[in-house]
Amino acid sequence: MRTIKTAISVSICVELSKFFNSDYIFYAAVAAVMAMQNSVSDSFKAGKNRMLGTIVGAFIGLIFAIISPGNTALSGIGIIIIIYICNSFNWKKSVTISCTVFLVIMLSLQDRGPVAYSLNRTFDTFLGIIVAVLVNYFISPPEYIGKVYEARIAIVDRIFTFVQDKLCNNKEIDLQSMNDEISKLEEILKICLSELRIKKQEVLGMDRIKNSIEVCKDIYMHLKITESLKKGYSLNEENYIKVKELFQCDMDIEKSGDDINNIVFNYHISKIIEGLNQLKNIA
Repeated sequence: MRTIKTAISVSICVELSKFFNSDYIFYAAVAAVMAMQNSVSDSFKAGKNRMLGTIVGAFIGLIFAIISPGNTALSGIGIIIIIYICNSFNWKKSVTISCTVFLVIMLSLQDRGPVAYSLNRTFDTFLGIIVAVLVNYFISPPEYIGKVYEARIAIVDRIFTFVQDKLCNNKEIDLQSMNDEISKLEEILKICLSELRIKKQEVLGMDRIKNSIEVCKDIYMHLKITESLKKGYSLNEENYIKVKELFQCDMDIEKSGDDINNIVFNYHISKIIEGLNQLKNIA
């Protein structure tokens, strides 16, 4: 759908540029393509970066072009100033477009006036960004609320499987993939919350998702610690009963040692079981 929305945005920009009798239709269309992203919030961010870059580059380029267009020393100084400004305001994603606009004004204006070009370039970029954001907002907007719930269910199921494989089946578990899935859920939630803020919506359940992520992180941490311990530790009787109730699995219980390492092992196992029960209650 992003492809279709990009085409729609470009078409609208072309027609609007003709309506405003703009000589720089190209820049409006390019801005629309660059601003069309997978989510409304990402479109807004991409558009913001491009707009900031265009304004900075056009402003510095205008000043330097008025002083001496095409001047070698001023071209280099201007690039330094632009990069410094963008880095100072943490606009790092605006550096490339800002430098590009500056160089076009300084080196490639030919018979075009720097003032008119700077203003028109800024207007057309703004036009393309606004069109892309509005198209992404109103036409088949990305559905991240459903995605975040699906991702939450998937990671919870995966964690239960991991723990069951470790405690009931004595299997090796891939902790890195667990961590990757937790990070993925965090990223989807972040995008979802940004979407909701832009649309000024509130959806029940986002706090439960946040709580689930924190519990998953705790379980991951405790699993990582148990994996770092030497092999040969066994469940104490209390943890054995809890694991058997939780997973309905049969295990051959060994007498748990009372040395400090085995106590540490069972402490983290108890925290893992506690976290799993919390996930069940959150659901």
